[in-house]
Amino acid sequence: MSWLARLKRQTALDQDATKPTQPPEADHEAGFVGFVACPPVPIQKIKALKAAANDAAAETLAADTDRYCWPHSDAMNGQEIDTFTARLAQFTDKGLSLDDAERSADKLVIRDRESDDRRLCLECAHLQGRGRWRCGNWGVADVARDGLAPDLVKILQRCSGYPPATNNAA
Repeated sequence: MSWLARLKRQTALDQDATKPTQPPEADHEAGFVGFVACPPVPIQKIKALKAAANDAAAETLAADTDRYCWPHSDAMNGQEIDTFTARLAQFTDKGLSLDDAERSADKLVIRDRESDDRRLCLECAHLQGRGRWRCGNWGVADVARDGLAPDLVKILQRCSGYPPATNNAA
């Protein structure tokens, strides 16, 4: 008989728990009698309890996501990851390769942790161009008028032409 024929001949499991099962003859002294059946659909109350437990676990997990991150370890916390991602997009839009943009954004994470006041030209609002950069505030920044060296744009430096951060709090 082929496997397909045996599969077709199998009967469905009995879902009635009305027939008691008897133990094997050797264990008859133990006195076990039980009912065996396939479980019905999960009980709604159990589903609700599991859902509530999952929601509570998700809230706890969300609250603890930064527990083992900076300043407790070298791992970036959620805010640093968001800032890193935004900088990565900004730097690639300015013409840096993805590797250079990651290197520069990573350098800025360390700079922010150390409270360093130096800046990259890539962060400045006055930087113009894509790949071949110019400083829109070259007179105050005291840099060349016609172009900036690629290495200069990627170096942390103190620049008198860098626009100060604005504080919108009243």
